[in-house]
Amino acid sequence: MIQITDKTKCCGCTACVSVCPQNCITMQTDDEGFSYPVVNPDLCIGCDACEAVCPCLNRKPNPPQPQAMAVRAKDDILRRFSSSGGVFSLLSTDVLNHGGAVCGAVFGDDFRVQHVIAWDETGVEPMRGAKYVQSDLGDVFRQIRDLVDNNTPVLFSGTPCQTSGLRAYLGGDADKVLTVAIVCHGVPSPKIWEKNLRELGTVTDVRLRDKRQSWKRYATNYFVDGKEILRPVMDDPYMKGFLRDLYNRPSCTDCPAKTGGYADLTLGDFWGIEKFLPDMDDDKGTSLVLVQTEQGKKALAAIADRVESKAVTFAQATQYNPAVTTSAHDHPQRNEAMKRLENEPLAAVVADYTKTSGMEKLKGFARKLLGRK
Repeated sequence: MIQITDKTKCCGCTACVSVCPQNCITMQTDDEGFSYPVVNPDLCIGCDACEAVCPCLNRKPNPPQPQAMAVRAKDDILRRFSSSGGVFSLLSTDVLNHGGAVCGAVFGDDFRVQHVIAWDETGVEPMRGAKYVQSDLGDVFRQIRDLVDNNTPVLFSGTPCQTSGLRAYLGGDADKVLTVAIVCHGVPSPKIWEKNLRELGTVTDVRLRDKRQSWKRYATNYFVDGKEILRPVMDDPYMKGFLRDLYNRPSCTDCPAKTGGYADLTLGDFWGIEKFLPDMDDDKGTSLVLVQTEQGKKALAAIADRVESKAVTFAQATQYNPAVTTSAHDHPQRNEAMKRLENEPLAAVVADYTKTSGMEKLKGFARKLLGRK
């Protein structure tokens, strides 16, 4: 029976809830805004199916290094509205054209992030772009199980721990779903995200990766009270606190799926592309694609005529994107910051815990001179 006594040992993937034959496990939100499974002992029959699918309890050994690719869509308009190179959208279109469904994260009511299933391009469009907050998976794992049982092609996109949980839940049928993991720095608290929106005002639209001016130096874009608020990413309090690991889920500091191998494909930004493949750098976005299975290889081949791609080494692909292999930093003052965020403004708290010392500024200047990140 799943019992969460150490919150660093639960990633919130909902596999345990989905697999329970008694429906005796529910996800309940804690004071920080993260959801954890809670078992009704009166209904539990002790089958331990929940423990068998838990990615935190059943870590896999490091897989062989995947094939690494730099990939970008030929359609510049598509890339403009994608986080990086537009690969997710092309993969989704191919699945839809074969009568399938796509499951991914969208901004729902009040800009809460949730996973939904789409059957057409209109439904997939809101899945594009970054959503830096842990999504609510609801019962999509069970919906996907029904689709698999009906031989419907499915693409699932999520964080590595979510794809890991889905594959464990599906068991022998996991290969019937094209799983696409995103390179993940960590997942912030939905409670802090909602606090950010409340303090901004009446928000009518959000784009956390606005690339109009630059892909490498992207901005956040909020539409509040009829006005556009465009900020460089490190001038946005919410993003600054997230990137400094102030309010990530506790399990993100020891990610159970960080080593990869839990998805057919992994997609991210190819940071450093200008150093390795300058001819593919137009500052409009280039995707890092890690091909981890034969199914992933076939899926990428199916969109080959709509992309430009070049093979790179794994070392090149990950040199400037450490989130591929490294868990989020355990900020020493995270718990203190989270308590202050209960009653104090987000911008003020983030400012207190993200001050840059003179030495750090000097090191940053030196890295810039040396051409390093």
